[in-house]
Amino acid sequence: MPHGFIFQRVMSYGPVEIGTAHDREGHKCYVAACTADKCGWSADFNTYSGACMAAKGHHCRIN
Repeated sequence: MPHGFIFQRVMSYGPVEIGTAHDREGHKCYVAACTADKCGWSADFNTYSGACMAAKGHHCRIN
């Protein structure tokens, strides 16, 4: 995930938060990131529905 994201809106599904952001080129994208300690999972998507599906399907492997 590129650095420099500024979240404009945040929604959460369990420990995963989804935010809208603009990348370095100015394109709007959606970022899903897990906020659980030691998980570190994150991904960026072109569509909000893709980010929601990934957030709902994410399961932390951290015990």
